[in-house]
Amino acid sequence: MTNFNFIPDSSTRCMICNGHEAVSQLELWDWMEKFNPPSSEGFMWTSHPNIYKIKNKMLSLSNNPGHSGASFAITIHHLKFIAKHGMQKYRETFY
Repeated sequence: MTNFNFIPDSSTRCMICNGHEAVSQLELWDWMEKFNPPSSEGFMWTSHPNIYKIKNKMLSLSNNPGHSGASFAITIHHLKFIAKHGMQKYRETFY
């Protein structure tokens, strides 16, 4: 499991860790890197099957922090950044 101790806010850390674990277990990092939801939907409203897979996996994990629609969308944006730019760039950019 990836260490997210560099994220100071415990709620954010839990959300990102939960999402990262879900995408890793589903092996959807390549898809995440390339997928862009329609601008009228964003990540919160898109009906792409992989988004549903990620959401359901996140809910089933023991580290599920209880996402709202907004926290889910924010988490997916963070994960997309990690998929596109890598963990080191994510850490440098956000923390």
